[in-house]
Amino acid sequence: MAQTQPAVQRLNLPQAQDRGNPMAKPMLRTLVLVALAGLLAGAPSLHAGQPQATVRKFTLVSVQFGDTRMWLPGTIVVHQGDKVELLLKNEIPGEKSEHGFSLPAYGITEIVRHGDLKTVEFVASKPGIFNYFCQLHPAHVGGQLIVEPDE
Repeated sequence: MAQTQPAVQRLNLPQAQDRGNPMAKPMLRTLVLVALAGLLAGAPSLHAGQPQATVRKFTLVSVQFGDTRMWLPGTIVVHQGDKVELLLKNEIPGEKSEHGFSLPAYGITEIVRHGDLKTVEFVASKPGIFNYFCQLHPAHVGGQLIVEPDE
């Protein structure tokens, strides 16, 4: 028994490139170059031996327990070379309440009033253990910034 093949009709479709247009290739080349340039413009640049610094963000909240004021958390750990961003919030009650933040090793001194937010930014350039405290109320509890050495 013979099988019959279905009739296949070929369509005459126009070619993808118009061979008669002398501008087709240069236009296509230009479009490819523009697209490639756009992709490269968004790519991160590479600098030999210059790794990007890690940004470390911390929120320090000023609180009061009885007569004692302190910044929480008490200890911050970063690596040498990290960019450090500290958001300082004063949540001690009382509209005239103010709490200081001093990190002498990095030349930072701020006063944060109740309800205010202050941002402190610096690069942790030197390794070590550095105390921070309230310069307005030295008897209150401070904290430590630990900068681990770059390896």
